[in-house]
Amino acid sequence: MAVSCALLGSLAAAPAAAATLPAHGPLRVLVISDEVNPNNLSDAQLTQRGDIATALNAADSGLKLEGSAKEVYSQCIDDALAALKSAQPPHVVVYFAHSSAVGCDKSDQQAALTSAFEAQLMRGGGIVVLHHGGYDWPGKEALMPLLGVSASSISWNTSVGQRVFNVAPGHFVTSNAVVYDARAALAGMGAVSAGTFDYFDNIPDERYPNTDLLTQAGETRTILFASNSGGTRVLGYTLERPGWLGRVLYYQPAEYQPHALDDRKGPNFQILANAIVYSVHQEGGASSGGSGASSGSGGAGGSGVSGQPGSAGMSSSASAGSGGSSIAQGGSGPALGGSGQSVGGSNALGGSINHAGSSPAEAGTSTRGASPATPNHSASSNDGGCGCRLSAAQSPTCSAAAALLFATLSLFSRRRRPARSRPTH
Repeated sequence: MAVSCALLGSLAAAPAAAATLPAHGPLRVLVISDEVNPNNLSDAQLTQRGDIATALNAADSGLKLEGSAKEVYSQCIDDALAALKSAQPPHVVVYFAHSSAVGCDKSDQQAALTSAFEAQLMRGGGIVVLHHGGYDWPGKEALMPLLGVSASSISWNTSVGQRVFNVAPGHFVTSNAVVYDARAALAGMGAVSAGTFDYFDNIPDERYPNTDLLTQAGETRTILFASNSGGTRVLGYTLERPGWLGRVLYYQPAEYQPHALDDRKGPNFQILANAIVYSVHQEGGASSGGSGASSGSGGAGGSGVSGQPGSAGMSSSASAGSGGSSIAQGGSGPALGGSGQSVGGSNALGGSINHAGSSPAEAGTSTRGASPATPNHSASSNDGGCGCRLSAAQSPTCSAAAALLFATLSLFSRRRRPARSRPTH
């Protein structure tokens, strides 16, 4: 009886995460960032250095992290380079750097960062290029072809902003829990196909009127988002190339922090969270079907790729995945397939335990620059520690308590099951 009441109390205390993601293995996330403020925004309006990690570490981000997301300044890049070369490199890098990389001793480190990014993609790590990470700035010229984009020029509009069209209906990044407000025709231009698509408005927003895609032979690129505000152009894509086991994701909006990061129920943050999971082939969740292509020797938790035994190597997994491929992050523990299930033993990402099928961390909300706060929903009681708040006349029998527990668990399970969006057309 006491156990039943305790379980019911704990279930009632767990709020739903604002961002919704399929169950995925714990991810090591590194943010490389800096800030520029050409539009003279206030601190509360501008996405600044430190803001991205704060949002990703918030209890309502929907992300399951291994430790905490770390954020490194692009102008003191040493810690980021060390992490990328370590035995347990980040699974995902969020690149939000306008300027080229500089060491803490003021030395030019952009070539070293470009090489580290290439190694990241080849071993199966993901790179999410956010906003001015795709801006072509002196010193970044060699990096932009690897990321696949070169943006220049800016336009800030506080009354119109820019429309964000979903031009890849049904794709995980565009469709998983992303809410669109309207639907309209979009004229085609270049890589953007004409059609009628769902969209939402970002008002205000900073546009990059000149956005060029830098393509290479043999690549697979899917255009995800486009805009017709101030001219038709690409706002986001996913990119894979021969030799890569990971993916590049690009998403241009993110200048205005209130809708880029603070609104974790909003479409922009949901897209960022989707991109992080997708970049390392974890979009399949815990029950997705399909077989992945087997590659490398890290699938059983032995050695990683490129002859790195014992490190957090990555290989494609033959267990169930999504879209025909899944990434196993082996090294010091059994591999995690795209299905969220382990191969031969406990689940692991780089050696840490991952309970397959577990949901993203949930609790409370956080304020800008503060630690996440967890609301206390536990109820005081007078029934020997049971938080059910039942009077003596209402105390159920053991069988009634069990029935109540079963019904609550069933309801909770339905509420926690990630929404799976379907193409609307």
